Amino acid sequence: MESLDTVFAIANTWILPGWLLLLFAPSWKYTGRIVFYLFIGALAIAYAWLLLTDIGSFDPEAGSTLANISKAFGDPRVALIGWVHYLAFDMLAGLVIALDARRVGVNRFLMAVPLFLTLMTGPFGLLVYVLVRFAYTRSLRIPLQDGSDKT
Repeated sequence: MESLDTVFAIANTWILPGWLLLLFAPSWKYTGRIVFYLFIGALAIAYAWLLLTDIGSFDPEAGSTLANISKAFGDPRVALIGWVHYLAFDMLAGLVIALDARRVGVNRFLMAVPLFLTLMTGPFGLLVYVLVRFAYTRSLRIPLQDGSDKT
């Protein structure tokens, strides 16, 4: 249990520099690479390690009902695997937001709001960015897709 707590603490601390890069240096030419390969990549490795070292206890029925999911997440190891999953995908969403916002010309200070909300609440921050993006572009193009929706 103590080692799981250590992995949890490391993962939570690990993401902070990546989010700071997204917030304060979104235009730096290395931000995307560092966040994607170093921060998200390391989380993906941690996720794979946690998952594969306990693959024998994998229960294919765990996701079939809300009760089964609740039961599975009652196990600290499963909760940690889920938490690392959230950290990785929330940061990936943050990276997409930062890169797309730079491309369409969203104000950097305004971008702090959806980025912070994505860090703290994941999909809600992404929703806020969708609304900000639409206000800037008046377009329903997919973020980072080729096209002329720059203001």
